[in-house]
Amino acid sequence: MLFSVYPRALALFYRSVLPLTGLLSAIIVGADRVSAGLLGTPWPPPLSAGLVLLKLSTFPLAAYLLRRMRPHQYGFYRNLHLAPWQLWAFVAVLDTGLFGGLMTMLHLLFA
Repeated sequence: MLFSVYPRALALFYRSVLPLTGLLSAIIVGADRVSAGLLGTPWPPPLSAGLVLLKLSTFPLAAYLLRRMRPHQYGFYRNLHLAPWQLWAFVAVLDTGLFGGLMTMLHLLFA
């Protein structure tokens, strides 16, 4: 197996789960905005461990929902010798990094 296939397969999987993980990120940012407005705290907050842990806690929900909506999605990746945990580990690292970058950028621009 060529090593160039793995990054493309991981990118394909990430692209397929991006709408759901993006929606969950938007819900987190929106809920944070609403709670900041209700509590009178400044928004956007700096990136904190709480926000990162909140984002990481959404991945089991995303994996469950995608498993229910597309039960046969892992067959293609199993043929490429990629286990579901390898796919989700890549998604968790990349998506959490992008979420952290977004929150940091919002904090630098609007604070």
